Amino acid sequence: MIADIYKIRFILPNIGESEGELIRIRGPHLTELINRNLPINSRGLKREDLFFIPIDVLYAVEKPTNAGKRGDLIFEPKAKALIILLAEKKFDTKVANIGSMTNNLEIYDKLKMSSGVRIEKVIE
Repeated sequence: MIADIYKIRFILPNIGESEGELIRIRGPHLTELINRNLPINSRGLKREDLFFIPIDVLYAVEKPTNAGKRGDLIFEPKAKALIILLAEKKFDTKVANIGSMTNNLEIYDKLKMSSGVRIEKVIE
């Protein structure tokens, strides 16, 4: 199924849930690949103003950028990770801005270091 926006849910056990969306026009092949691999179970790691979620997706950057704002979903190909930005950030390498968080971004601010995380599709 090809859609313009894929709604996804991030579940952090014993902490809470947040929702976001993968926006297909920002990276058509990459968002399709990630969407097909859902659900993803991983361990998220908070570093400075970033929340890294390693995912087993190997793909080049489509529509590269080197900056993002709070709430953006970024794919970093060298780390093979999905990154939730918790503040405005400039990167040294090219990354793909493939989506954004839509609600409950505050739960990541409360994290000290790491947490398990499950990413799944939101069925409407």
